Amino acid sequence: MFLALSNGLLDASIVAWDAKRHVDTVRPVTAVHFLTAGNMIRAWGGPYQGTVVMRGELWEPYQPASVVTPPFPEFISGHSICSATSAEIRTRYTGSDVLNSSVTIPAGSGRVEPGLVPAVDITQSGATFRDAADEAGISRRCGGIHFVQGDEQARAIGRALGAQVWSKAQSYFDGTVR
Repeated sequence: MFLALSNGLLDASIVAWDAKRHVDTVRPVTAVHFLTAGNMIRAWGGPYQGTVVMRGELWEPYQPASVVTPPFPEFISGHSICSATSAEIRTRYTGSDVLNSSVTIPAGSGRVEPGLVPAVDITQSGATFRDAADEAGISRRCGGIHFVQGDEQARAIGRALGAQVWSKAQSYFDGTVR
């Protein structure tokens, strides 16, 4: 499995960076700043500020201040393609998409607003490998790092790539490699 997984992640990285090299796209935070500059918007005002009215060019995504938007193109999401590729390979290796994993985030343990969020314990669960990969991709959209298309297309490519990598790995395992 690790042969396929490591090769799949390498291939996914190559695909993501090739796309970024050819499709030079803006990040959501830059787009929001540009498109709302000079306008007043309602948005999260920063730690412990709640929703406020602010100038659009001051908007920041809900994430720790230490997490900065990467200085390279948005399209496609590297996290999304790697997560989807990994999920596909693990599904094929185990013969099942079932993951049945969960984690409980205690109330008040958030990194952005400790003591305030989450307001109650939250249990995050992933019934399948694909669910976990989808959550990884969606998290990048929620953090203002990627647009929907950069996430969803990367996950679709990752699933197809994972299937191809697994097929190639199988040929090594069964001796039919060409």
